[in-house]
Amino acid sequence: METLELDPGPGPGAEARLDALLAGRPETVCVALRVAEASRPGPGDLRRVGELALLVRRAGHRVVLRGAGERWRVLLELTGLAGALPVE
Repeated sequence: METLELDPGPGPGAEARLDALLAGRPETVCVALRVAEASRPGPGDLRRVGELALLVRRAGHRVVLRGAGERWRVLLELTGLAGALPVE
């Protein structure tokens, strides 16, 4: 399975970048959301990543978090999203 990377960074445009990345892909791909730059993730980061992950899944593709540090992992566990947002 092909893996595509996307920086879910702050600011507008992540959804448009995701749409462009997935446009015309007939086969299932894995989208790796690069979260390493958000070393101190908060609710806004989690919301943005969750929304992008939902869009990826609705389009029929897989999603993983790439570069998630300990704070990301704890945040995912505390919110109950560890199973829904796998980390690699």
